Amino acid sequence: MENKKDLTKELLADCFKELMMTTPFDKITIKMITSRAGLIRPTFYKHFQDKYEVLEWIFKTEISDSVDLMIRNHMELDAIVMLCRGLDENRKFYRRAFQMEPGPNSFDQILTRYVYSTLMKLGGKRIVQKAAEASALTPEVIATFYTYGLVNVLKDWILNDNPISPEEFAQAYKYLLSHSVLEMLGIKN
Repeated sequence: MENKKDLTKELLADCFKELMMTTPFDKITIKMITSRAGLIRPTFYKHFQDKYEVLEWIFKTEISDSVDLMIRNHMELDAIVMLCRGLDENRKFYRRAFQMEPGPNSFDQILTRYVYSTLMKLGGKRIVQKAAEASALTPEVIATFYTYGLVNVLKDWILNDNPISPEEFAQAYKYLLSHSVLEMLGIKN
């Protein structure tokens, strides 16, 4: 029975993705999704609360589950590559997702919440201990700083069809993480 449930979720998600290719997110209705899937509306609600949850489920199954597995195996740089690769492989879909109206359930916010929670799990207290001389640097401040940087650069990369590969993106991001802006500008402390 669980397998049938998974297949139905995948069908609904696939139909939603197809609709996202031709229809702005705010114009997609549950009826459109279920009609395309050959299902009735109540079936949709057995699996998802709304279309925002479908979007989040797609991101989770296509990208974040794999990224989380790499992080658990201490492959953080590979996890960044995996995140970039997932966005790149479905670039048209994620471009449309990034173009959603801003709001608490927009894709931008889904990705922001995911990156922030991942950084908090990864860094937490260890980061603050290393930055002890700057008392304002709480784990939340540090995670917020790096979250907005990564999410906005990823968004720009997807929206503007930046031709660099996921691997190049991850290497550039690693460089930015390991070098201060003062160091990159040649300014001595």
